Amino acid sequence: MRTRSTLALVAAALVATALATAQTPQTPQSPPQSPQRGPASSALNYVPGIGDMMNSLVQPRHIKLWAAGHERNWELAVYAHREMQQALQTVGTVQPKYRNLTVPEMVESMTGEAMRDLENAISARDAKKFDDAFDSLTDGCNSCHTALNLGFIVIKVPEESAFPDQDFKRR
Repeated sequence: MRTRSTLALVAAALVATALATAQTPQTPQSPPQSPQRGPASSALNYVPGIGDMMNSLVQPRHIKLWAAGHERNWELAVYAHREMQQALQTVGTVQPKYRNLTVPEMVESMTGEAMRDLENAISARDAKKFDDAFDSLTDGCNSCHTALNLGFIVIKVPEESAFPDQDFKRR
Protein backbone atom coordinates (compact mmCIF):
# COMPACT_ATOMS: atom_id res chain seq x y z
CA MET A 1 0.00 0.00 0.00
CA ARG A 2 2.84 2.25 0.78
CA THR A 3 4.23 1.64 -2.73
CA ARG A 4 0.94 2.74 -4.26
CA SER A 5 0.94 5.89 -2.18
CA THR A 6 4.50 6.67 -3.19
CA LEU A 7 3.70 6.09 -6.86
CA ALA A 8 0.62 8.29 -6.58
CA LEU A 9 2.68 11.08 -4.98
CA VAL A 10 5.39 10.82 -7.65
CA ALA A 11 2.75 10.85 -10.41
CA ALA A 12 1.02 13.86 -8.84
CA ALA A 13 4.34 15.68 -8.56
CA LEU A 14 5.13 14.97 -12.22
CA VAL A 15 1.70 16.17 -13.35
CA ALA A 16 2.00 19.32 -11.23
CA THR A 17 5.45 20.03 -12.63
CA ALA A 18 4.22 19.52 -16.18
CA LEU A 19 1.23 21.82 -15.61
CA ALA A 20 3.38 24.48 -13.99
CA THR A 21 5.89 24.37 -16.83
CA ALA A 22 3.15 24.62 -19.43
CA GLN A 23 1.68 27.69 -17.75
CA THR A 24 5.02 29.42 -17.14
CA PRO A 25 5.70 31.96 -19.85
CA GLN A 26 8.67 31.10 -22.01
CA THR A 27 11.72 33.22 -21.45
CA PRO A 28 12.19 35.48 -24.42
CA GLN A 29 14.85 34.42 -26.85
CA SER A 30 17.44 36.89 -28.00
CA PRO A 31 15.84 39.58 -30.13
CA PRO A 32 16.06 39.05 -33.88
CA GLN A 33 19.02 40.72 -35.46
CA SER A 34 18.32 43.78 -37.51
CA PRO A 35 18.44 43.19 -41.27
CA GLN A 36 21.73 43.73 -42.98
CA ARG A 37 22.20 46.93 -44.89
CA GLY A 38 23.09 46.80 -48.55
CA PRO A 39 21.70 44.94 -51.53
CA ALA A 40 19.11 42.27 -50.99
CA SER A 41 21.50 39.70 -52.38
CA SER A 42 23.83 40.35 -49.44
CA ALA A 43 21.09 39.71 -46.90
CA LEU A 44 19.97 36.62 -48.80
CA ASN A 45 23.53 35.52 -49.44
CA TYR A 46 22.66 35.26 -53.17
CA VAL A 47 25.05 36.23 -55.91
CA PRO A 48 23.69 35.87 -59.44
CA GLY A 49 25.70 33.74 -61.80
CA ILE A 50 27.07 34.81 -65.16
CA GLY A 51 24.18 33.14 -67.00
CA ASP A 52 21.62 34.84 -64.77
CA MET A 53 23.09 38.25 -65.54
CA MET A 54 23.56 37.58 -69.25
CA ASN A 55 19.88 36.64 -69.53
CA SER A 56 18.47 39.36 -67.29
CA LEU A 57 20.85 42.28 -67.89
CA VAL A 58 22.86 41.91 -71.08
CA GLN A 59 20.57 40.16 -73.54
CA PRO A 60 17.61 42.55 -73.11
CA ARG A 61 19.95 45.52 -73.54
CA HIS A 62 21.44 43.94 -76.67
CA ILE A 63 17.93 43.77 -78.11
CA LYS A 64 17.03 47.32 -77.05
CA LEU A 65 20.27 48.72 -78.47
CA TRP A 66 19.53 47.03 -81.78
CA ALA A 67 15.92 48.29 -81.80
CA ALA A 68 16.99 51.89 -81.14
CA GLY A 69 19.62 51.76 -83.89
CA HIS A 70 17.31 49.91 -86.27
CA GLU A 71 14.76 52.71 -85.90
CA ARG A 72 17.56 55.31 -86.18
CA ASN A 73 16.47 56.74 -82.84
CA TRP A 74 19.94 58.05 -82.00
CA GLU A 75 18.97 59.63 -78.70
CA LEU A 76 17.59 56.31 -77.46
CA ALA A 77 20.59 54.51 -78.95
CA VAL A 78 22.92 56.66 -76.81
CA TYR A 79 20.96 55.64 -73.74
CA ALA A 80 20.75 51.96 -74.76
CA HIS A 81 24.49 51.86 -75.46
CA ARG A 82 25.23 53.28 -72.01
CA GLU A 83 22.88 50.72 -70.44
CA MET A 84 24.65 47.93 -72.33
CA GLN A 85 28.04 49.14 -71.09
CA GLN A 86 26.76 49.27 -67.52
CA ALA A 87 25.27 45.77 -67.79
CA LEU A 88 28.59 44.35 -68.99
CA GLN A 89 30.43 46.19 -66.20
CA THR A 90 27.97 44.83 -63.65
CA VAL A 91 28.64 41.28 -64.79
CA GLY A 92 32.37 41.84 -64.30
CA THR A 93 31.86 43.44 -60.91
CA VAL A 94 29.51 40.80 -59.51
CA GLN A 95 31.40 37.85 -61.04
CA PRO A 96 34.99 39.06 -61.53
CA LYS A 97 36.24 35.54 -62.32
CA TYR A 98 34.74 32.79 -64.44
CA ARG A 99 36.63 29.50 -64.84
CA ASN A 100 39.79 31.24 -63.62
CA LEU A 101 39.44 33.93 -66.29
CA THR A 102 39.02 37.60 -65.54
CA VAL A 103 35.54 38.58 -66.72
CA PRO A 104 36.18 42.31 -67.37
CA GLU A 105 39.20 41.39 -69.52
CA MET A 106 37.17 38.79 -71.41
CA VAL A 107 34.37 41.29 -72.04
CA GLU A 108 36.82 43.94 -73.22
CA SER A 109 38.70 41.56 -75.52
CA MET A 110 35.53 40.17 -77.10
CA THR A 111 33.27 43.24 -77.27
CA GLY A 112 35.34 46.33 -76.46
CA GLU A 113 36.18 47.38 -80.00
CA ALA A 114 32.62 46.79 -81.22
CA MET A 115 31.22 48.83 -78.32
CA ARG A 116 33.56 51.73 -79.20
CA ASP A 117 32.57 51.42 -82.88
CA LEU A 118 28.91 51.50 -81.86
CA GLU A 119 29.48 54.63 -79.79
CA ASN A 120 31.15 56.31 -82.77
CA ALA A 121 28.40 55.23 -85.17
CA ILE A 122 25.71 56.53 -82.84
CA SER A 123 27.53 59.85 -82.38
CA ALA A 124 27.87 60.18 -86.17
CA ARG A 125 24.25 59.05 -86.66
CA ASP A 126 25.57 56.66 -89.27
CA ALA A 127 23.16 53.79 -89.90
CA LYS A 128 25.58 51.68 -91.96
CA LYS A 129 28.34 51.97 -89.35
CA PHE A 130 25.83 51.18 -86.62
CA ASP A 131 24.68 48.01 -88.38
CA ASP A 132 28.26 46.88 -88.99
CA ALA A 133 29.31 47.59 -85.40
CA PHE A 134 26.23 45.82 -84.04
CA ASP A 135 27.07 42.77 -86.16
CA SER A 136 30.60 42.89 -84.69
CA LEU A 137 29.21 43.14 -81.15
CA THR A 138 27.00 40.11 -81.76
CA ASP A 139 29.95 38.21 -83.24
CA GLY A 140 31.97 39.14 -80.14
CA CYS A 141 29.30 37.67 -77.88
CA ASN A 142 29.37 34.42 -79.83
CA SER A 143 33.18 34.34 -79.88
CA CYS A 144 33.17 34.60 -76.11
CA HIS A 145 30.66 31.77 -75.82
CA THR A 146 32.78 29.62 -78.13
CA ALA A 147 35.97 30.39 -76.19
CA LEU A 148 34.23 29.22 -73.01
CA ASN A 149 33.03 25.98 -74.67
CA LEU A 150 29.50 27.36 -74.68
CA GLY A 151 29.24 27.67 -78.45
CA PHE A 152 25.74 26.24 -78.32
CA ILE A 153 24.65 29.63 -76.92
CA VAL A 154 24.23 31.63 -80.12
CA ILE A 155 23.21 35.27 -80.06
CA LYS A 156 21.88 36.79 -83.25
CA VAL A 157 20.92 40.18 -84.53
CA PRO A 158 17.25 40.53 -83.58
CA GLU A 159 14.63 40.46 -86.29
CA GLU A 160 12.12 42.38 -84.21
CA SER A 161 11.84 43.88 -80.76
CA ALA A 162 11.07 41.59 -77.86
CA PHE A 163 9.50 44.58 -76.09
CA PRO A 164 6.04 45.17 -77.55
CA ASP A 165 5.26 47.71 -74.84
CA GLN A 166 8.08 50.06 -75.89
CA ASP A 167 8.09 52.28 -78.97
CA PHE A 168 11.62 52.56 -80.36
CA LYS A 169 10.73 55.01 -83.12
CA ARG A 170 12.15 58.50 -82.96
CA ARG A 171 9.69 61.13 -81.80
